Amino acid sequence: MNNTAHVGSGVLAGIKVVELTHLIAGPYCGMLLADEGAEVIKVEPPTGELTRAREPIRRTDEGSVSGYYGALNRRKSSVVLDLKNDAGAELMRELLSDADVFITNMRPQALGRLGLHPETLREQYPALVVAAITGFGLKNAGPDAERAALAMVAEALSGTTGLTRDRSGSPVWCGFALGDIAAGMTAHSSILLALLQRAKTGQGHLIDLALTECTLPMNTVALARVQAADAEATKAAGANNFHGVPYGTFAAADGFFNLGVNRDDFWVRLCAAMGRPELGADPRYATYLERAKHQSDVEEIVEAWSMQYSRDDVVAIITDADLPVAPVLTMDEVLELGHFESRGMFVEVDDGIGGTFRQPTDPTGFAIDDRASVPKLGEQRDEVLSTHLGLSADRIDELADAGAFGRVLRPVVDPVASAAS
Repeated sequence: MNNTAHVGSGVLAGIKVVELTHLIAGPYCGMLLADEGAEVIKVEPPTGELTRAREPIRRTDEGSVSGYYGALNRRKSSVVLDLKNDAGAELMRELLSDADVFITNMRPQALGRLGLHPETLREQYPALVVAAITGFGLKNAGPDAERAALAMVAEALSGTTGLTRDRSGSPVWCGFALGDIAAGMTAHSSILLALLQRAKTGQGHLIDLALTECTLPMNTVALARVQAADAEATKAAGANNFHGVPYGTFAAADGFFNLGVNRDDFWVRLCAAMGRPELGADPRYATYLERAKHQSDVEEIVEAWSMQYSRDDVVAIITDADLPVAPVLTMDEVLELGHFESRGMFVEVDDGIGGTFRQPTDPTGFAIDDRASVPKLGEQRDEVLSTHLGLSADRIDELADAGAFGRVLRPVVDPVASAAS
């Protein structure tokens, strides 16, 4: 494995990023920048970033690596600093002094105690782009500013969970950190815009992002629909929020599939594909609003047919009718899907302990094509400190003796996270 961070190629070559993050939103943003050629220095506490200790963990004779950590930190340089130690804090300030970007999703109160509050850094380093991802925002957040948050909190407040409903209309959590990935992507694009602005003005920027507001655009159409619809139409729409009927997840004999009938002519085609062409003109089902009034009946009709066939046969029949349909895949099936393979959407990442992870690549198409790897805890410390700060091996040893890197260099079981993910 190449344990040297990639430097020198990619559209963001020459951009230095210092990352003080944990969990998902901040690390995902930093990983996208690293994929695109930026040098991303991930500063970790002596015990390691929280997700290094999160199960499931792959263990070999060469060490261990968490799938959670491995998913979000490829192509980064890991440097351990004890930021509560004076020597460690000074090294952090030196790393920031010539950095282009600082990313954090730590709680502002904790950052303030370390002298790293985003607003303070903007004053100290005028050319620095500071990207702060919090639960509710740094400014104008009122009493919410100090609340703990996770992606699911943002999903609930933005209405996203309210739209993820079962057939009875009850809300269900989507099952993954949608709000975190949305915030990471938003931070990524915001940083690129801030760097473009800095190239024109010479000035950095404070990017103040909240999980709540990054998730809110997911519901742009739903928010407009609720304002446009009268009470009668809203009642008729039922649990599917004007998406279409039938629309959602349905059962086959051996699995599930997603089907979207959001036009009346699509309904006619589906009826023909099911061998029930007469239903296409049935006045109870011919228009969307009528189908919405009889949503349960329509869903029963579809599943009475689809349960006679395998999932893949159902998908093939409906695809032949030129309707939007797809099998609901497991994670194992996703990893083997030929579509993603042909599109080049997976990258093989060295896990640092003799194996690999197959991960989704940067979807922008600007990812560098060298071999990616997951850094071991503190693996690039000496290289980063000598390259960027000109420190000799003897000086690094002195700083170690002074406690700059802490006293523990292995992950421990992490506490329940209390900061924005």
